[in-house]
Amino acid sequence: MLEFDDEATLQQAYEAMLRVAMALMFSHGERPRSQPGHHIVIIEFVRKNLGNEHGGVLTLFDNMRRKRNTALYDDTGFISHSDAENAVKTAQDFVAVAKKHIDSRKP
Repeated sequence: MLEFDDEATLQQAYEAMLRVAMALMFSHGERPRSQPGHHIVIIEFVRKNLGNEHGGVLTLFDNMRRKRNTALYDDTGFISHSDAENAVKTAQDFVAVAKKHIDSRKP
């Protein structure tokens, strides 16, 4: 996808991160409500539970949310190839961090 659609690449990387973030919430016995702003709530939950040592990847996660929203809803955003590449890398990093956290919670 990265070779032919930058916007779709960022969208899919963000969606992957969102689903992994929800898995992290589920591992804590929490469940997000489907309501306006629930993506922000999910990101805040992850930030609270992963701590400051992963603040960089979580800032990128939130930036991706904003960029995605602008491109998707306002139709004024532009996703560059560099944005798309960075989104894939950020998603890979986040999945690794979240997996490690979830695995550490297993009995």
